[in-house]
Amino acid sequence: MTRAWLIVGCGYTGTELARTLVAQGQAAGVVITRRDGEAARALGAALGVRGEPLDLTDPAPGAAGAAPAPPGAIVVSTAPPGGDPAAEIRALLALARGAARLVYVSSTGVYGPGHGAWVDETWPIAPITASGRARAAAEAALAGAAVPYVALRAAGIYGPGRGLVERIRAGTYRVIGDGTSHVSRIHVVDLVAAIVAAAGSLATGAINVADDDPAPIGEVADAAAARLGMPPPPRVPAGAVSAEVAGMLTADRRITNRRLRDELGVVLRYPSWRDGLEAELR
Repeated sequence: MTRAWLIVGCGYTGTELARTLVAQGQAAGVVITRRDGEAARALGAALGVRGEPLDLTDPAPGAAGAAPAPPGAIVVSTAPPGGDPAAEIRALLALARGAARLVYVSSTGVYGPGHGAWVDETWPIAPITASGRARAAAEAALAGAAVPYVALRAAGIYGPGRGLVERIRAGTYRVIGDGTSHVSRIHVVDLVAAIVAAAGSLATGAINVADDDPAPIGEVADAAAARLGMPPPPRVPAGAVSAEVAGMLTADRRITNRRLRDELGVVLRYPSWRDGLEAELR
């Protein structure tokens, strides 16, 4: 049976989700959105689904664009927050008011620094980056939602065409600091599996989405460079990059994924960054 899906902010992750749903025979029920209507329609045509314009940041009545999701639909938001996360969430909830489920893709950037500790969903919300603060504000605005929802806190998303392998190949990758800060990751295929599982579950609240193998960023970068036959990427001090980049790569969090496995039942295709690296280099 075809189910209605509305994918809000169809970028890297949303596109992979749409492809997955099409492969599952759900194309007729999928609507994707982007702020640029022409881009939305072009991407929809390429994927074999319907594309519509949608801008959650436009406060004018009716200006957002897309019609509300049909009753019983699954609404998935992969859109990053803009300048007013709370207002954007209100617009999102208005679109999702008749939906069966809302899956909001958030970020582990909402957490405070980990200092190497394992970080679960109870870790303090104390973001140190602008993007993390925006995600935390968006999650807070979801708290009063009438529609059942889950917030998937994704670790660093990587996959084909996105991640440190491409930047190492291009010679632009730099390790921030001494390389000992742990960084958790999730392959886009596994993030999509988590979205689909969350859509069909009764789980609520926040759920971390990360693989089993957080590792020091220097170790990962050096291993990737070695597999590419290139020298280790240079180390640079945190002050040499923006505060946003430094905050993301030096927070030293090892994200635990117990709820992802136990409550959503997700079996990771890429449980380690090493599995993802080998897949990218085949």
